[in-house]
Amino acid sequence: MSEGAPAAERRWPEVVPSLLERCSFPPPGHPLTCAVSGGPDSLALLALAVAAGCRVTAIHVDHGLRPGSAAEAEVVAAAARRFGARFERRQVAVAPGPNLEARARAARRSVLPADVATGHTMDDQAETVLCNLLRGAGLDGLGAMAPGPRHPLLELRRHETEALCAALGLEPVRDPSNLDPRHLRNRVRHELLPLCSELARRDVVPVLARQAGLLREEAQVLDQLARAEVPDPSDARALAAAPLALARRAVRRWLVPDQAPERHPPSSAAVARVLEVAAGRRVATEIEGGRQVRRSRGHLAVAEPSDKVRPVRTERVASSVPSWAQHEVGEPVVTAEALAERVIELGAAITADYAQAPPLLVGVLKGAMIFMGDLIRAIDLPVDVDFMAVSSYGSATRTSGVVRIVKDLDADLAGRHVLVVEDIIDSGLTLNYLRRYLQARGPESLEVCALLVKEGEQRVPLDLRYVGFRIPSAFVVGYGLDVDERYRNLASVHRYRPSLAEP
Repeated sequence: MSEGAPAAERRWPEVVPSLLERCSFPPPGHPLTCAVSGGPDSLALLALAVAAGCRVTAIHVDHGLRPGSAAEAEVVAAAARRFGARFERRQVAVAPGPNLEARARAARRSVLPADVATGHTMDDQAETVLCNLLRGAGLDGLGAMAPGPRHPLLELRRHETEALCAALGLEPVRDPSNLDPRHLRNRVRHELLPLCSELARRDVVPVLARQAGLLREEAQVLDQLARAEVPDPSDARALAAAPLALARRAVRRWLVPDQAPERHPPSSAAVARVLEVAAGRRVATEIEGGRQVRRSRGHLAVAEPSDKVRPVRTERVASSVPSWAQHEVGEPVVTAEALAERVIELGAAITADYAQAPPLLVGVLKGAMIFMGDLIRAIDLPVDVDFMAVSSYGSATRTSGVVRIVKDLDADLAGRHVLVVEDIIDSGLTLNYLRRYLQARGPESLEVCALLVKEGEQRVPLDLRYVGFRIPSAFVVGYGLDVDERYRNLASVHRYRPSLAEP
């Protein structure tokens, strides 16, 4: 096989034509960018794309997460040279920490073109269906990946890509993270899928892939019906009058338009709140990403997040640490002035949203005490207040994951509109537990107002109605937040520097 020779002149293994019959590559001569990690699936993608006659560019993304990642790039570069494809290496920086898999995926997408082809197989499709099912996805999530030039190998099995690499004499990269049980997909791959096949007494991968195709087709029909029923989803009256299933589809299409595929679809709770705004039962609501949906003169509008609720960049604020805390506390993440301004805005929004039914505000002690005190003075309604205390940190700077209720509520929640006031959300596990605990008491509605949300820390969907600031993932103190009961009385929110404060 000579380098640079046309695909038709190469001597491919006998299995290649039968594999290509089940692939969905673009026509010969078409340019195609392939994401190639060096694993068997992506190397098979590279080889088959060239065999299909495409003008292939192989892009390898190096996350720098493992020693020897440069050698993995060379595996891809050598394969690209062998098959006569162009090669590009791109590097991203992904810091260790929570949600590593999701953050690495986001970093990878940020440096790849939107139409990049990937080597996902039918086995990946089945895993995606189960992962999305466990996350509570609807039709779109259960429809998983659509076949086409972006996913040309969805009709192939993983054992076939590995066999093709063996036939071509390729030595794929073996990523040890694919065996790490901390990642949901790995447990689905190695535990859940085999168990499902055992219980079904057959290979369930083709079954799940077929179900995904059926659900995708049904989702497309619902989308067509929703477009006909509600051609303009910002028309509140038309949206409120539409059948619920079609109204939900219309809202999702409106909030995640075709030209913005990078946006995550809104949660079902966010869609339900938007429909309440359309029906006139709410004035406005906050949805994922810090955006807000408001109704005015019969029409809905989406307001993008202002600088006040976008991630706060610490280099924007000056250092103003009191002298007694200078050895332990770093630069401010949110200044006292920004806090005061944002609390007034949150109070005004709550006043407008609950004008007809003032809420019971539940402050979560002790971190939210200062925020709660300022917030209730910014709400122009006769609100009731109560407090509860929960703990998952103790005196540490990392959550233990075990939630304890230290002080329970005195108020009866049955039939009341309840607004939980939280100081800071990181993993979301404590809030998730608290929601279930309070929901069991039968409130009419239960919403959350969080002053701070740490970016990239969440392990569960947050579904927050009101958000003050989204901040970098760092441990912070001040404005009610503490370390072992210290620093609550700082006027601003600051980074905590344990390397200086702790031995």
